[in-house]
Amino acid sequence: MDEALTTPPTFQLHFSKQIYCVELSPYEWSQHLICVALAEEIVIGTVKFQEEDEAVEDIAYSPLRIFRHDTRPHAIAWSPETSLSVVPKVLMFCIAGADFKIRLYNSDMNENTVCEMEGHKDYVNSICYETEGEILASVSDDHTCKLWAVKEDEKAISTFYLTSPGMSVHFHPEKSGKLLVGEKNGLIHMYDVRSQQAIMSIDTDIVPLMSTDWGPNPSKIVAMAAGKLLLWDISKPSESPKSQSLHIEGGLVVKYSPTYEHFIASIGRPDNLLKVINIKSNQELLCGQVKLIGGMTWHYKLPYVCAASDREIRFWKVTSN
Repeated sequence: MDEALTTPPTFQLHFSKQIYCVELSPYEWSQHLICVALAEEIVIGTVKFQEEDEAVEDIAYSPLRIFRHDTRPHAIAWSPETSLSVVPKVLMFCIAGADFKIRLYNSDMNENTVCEMEGHKDYVNSICYETEGEILASVSDDHTCKLWAVKEDEKAISTFYLTSPGMSVHFHPEKSGKLLVGEKNGLIHMYDVRSQQAIMSIDTDIVPLMSTDWGPNPSKIVAMAAGKLLLWDISKPSESPKSQSLHIEGGLVVKYSPTYEHFIASIGRPDNLLKVINIKSNQELLCGQVKLIGGMTWHYKLPYVCAASDREIRFWKVTSN
């Protein structure tokens, strides 16, 4: 697609090297923090917008800290314990690397520690923290979902065995201990982490499944399989999912806005188009574009979606007119 036909980004930030992953903190108390993963380093910074701070002209980015990471990063997860307003400050996050290890970074902005968590035997595709910050979940091409006790000895405390590569994993921010796992073969599972039981499984019947997400409403689930957007309301299990073709050569990632419950963003091929859909009105709110895909993330509160594009981070403001 011609770039002239796509929505230009509202703001852009430039970096010196290619960005592999980007993640805004999904928690209210650390919502200004952004993690930008380059080939060999992790940059933590703050991002503020004019809507939150009148002293800011458009957007203000300030780098805070750079950490070494000796292998290509695949996924980022922010710990809910991260807060710069406590004493001492806490900066805590995990990075999944191309060497199949997950590294837990912890800093008080003076001293830094890094712990390596080993156990996966293939690429780790997605990681996330439980709301209390005690457990990290990960899914991998090795057909497993692992739970890690990040507070104790950073060891895998349990493993769920999958029938194909695990593509995405999410704890629900409201429903403690409820875990959503998407497999490449189209299976989506919900687990109760405390009982270690699968509560429910869904078969999309469309492959490959690349990405899943919970909505802000815990009964809503979205998946991206092939180029189709699939939506379920699991409070109505007899209803079949709503589906919509979005990316004719395949979708890669899909994410619900944490605040605007009808807004869903996705990136797919051809042309690495980023689309935001209002699923209530079935209206396309914007269609942006990235060069090389390096992840996508929503702001915790404001209507901004952010995606890495080679050496840039692009922010689009989503308006529902």
